[in-house]
Amino acid sequence: MKKETDILVFMEKNKHLVWKQNSRKLVKDFRIFKAVEVESISPEGEKSVFVQLDSPDWVNIVCTVKNDEGEDCFLMVRQFRHGSASITLEFPAGLVDPGEDPLEAAKRELLEETGTRAEELVLIGRANPDPAFMNNTCWTYMAVNPVTDMKQSLDEHELIDVELVPVKKYEAEMGNGGFINAITILAYTWYKKYRKEIT
Repeated sequence: MKKETDILVFMEKNKHLVWKQNSRKLVKDFRIFKAVEVESISPEGEKSVFVQLDSPDWVNIVCTVKNDEGEDCFLMVRQFRHGSASITLEFPAGLVDPGEDPLEAAKRELLEETGTRAEELVLIGRANPDPAFMNNTCWTYMAVNPVTDMKQSLDEHELIDVELVPVKKYEAEMGNGGFINAITILAYTWYKKYRKEIT
């Protein structure tokens, strides 16, 4: 795949900056991620210990439908987030289970959280949420020809309302109110890039 080739070429051009991992020690398993101490060696031979969060990959699903007024809307989920102790409006999202393909995780999360299936899910972007200390990837998919025909099938402790948010409203309020989730904001940028490429 071109992206992997591009990353390898970029790494090779900048190999004078690469620290080599020498050892890893599990500090604590927090279920949704593991805290690990990593001893690495700099290009000059200096050893140092860094903290890494060993986390499963994540998926994000952008889904657009028209409301009764004919406006383009994002299918979003409203829920309480314990990290910020706030209510957020986000794209359907979730963790990739061990051994699970990100595409299959995206299909599962869209169906579980919103009762929606799509004719196709197209990968529109991926990124490391915070490569300073996290080692996972967030995969963003676009739902093509979605149909909401089932009930939610939520995980334990999930309390989620489904809401149609006009794209224009999201664009106007992004970063404020309930629209503060950084991964959703990133997914929106992938959506804009994807829309530009197909029009």
